[in-house]
Amino acid sequence: MIKTIFFTVLTVVFFYIIWINNIFAPHEKYEIPKEHEKIIMDVKYAKEGRELFIQNCAACHSVRYDALYPLSIQSNPTLPSLQEKYGKVLPNDIYQAVFMNDLNALKESFGKVPPDLSTSYLVKGPGYLYNFILNPQEILPGTTMPAVMTGRPEETAKIVAYLKSVAEPPPEEKAKRKLMGVITIGYLIVMGVLIWLWRGRLLKRIGLH
Repeated sequence: MIKTIFFTVLTVVFFYIIWINNIFAPHEKYEIPKEHEKIIMDVKYAKEGRELFIQNCAACHSVRYDALYPLSIQSNPTLPSLQEKYGKVLPNDIYQAVFMNDLNALKESFGKVPPDLSTSYLVKGPGYLYNFILNPQEILPGTTMPAVMTGRPEETAKIVAYLKSVAEPPPEEKAKRKLMGVITIGYLIVMGVLIWLWRGRLLKRIGLH
């Protein structure tokens, strides 16, 4: 019984850390003006933010979750045939192998390949992204990120709204995942109890209980 309780508690703690109090999520506080925070949280700005991203960020960065690649790769004649074969979102190993020369060219220009931003919203949070895109040197001194959005806070907020829309599942999918989590925990608890009861009956049969 002690083992069952231990593993049940361990499972509950695991899901609590992942979904409720994620210790891996960003906890630093970065200020965002209220009017721009509203833009970030409003999904209707994501489409405009996508266009702004293409105009200002896609020369270097990719958003693989949305099948957006750096401009040098977008113009590569190999890309359409690969997407026809593998889908719009290319497998990462295929992407890196086929476009190695393009990625190396970016690395030579910036010292490293500019990161893919598909999960940047989840990893860095809205405050960091907003302030970093707006004033990169202020947030990360020495970065090779050019200050292309300085003085354009509203447009920056729309870009962050776009990155939020790519990284996060829609509300109905979120609800489904939470429900699956509850069902999984319930299943583990029930199975733990049944296994313990079965173990007791088995020990009784062989005379060890």
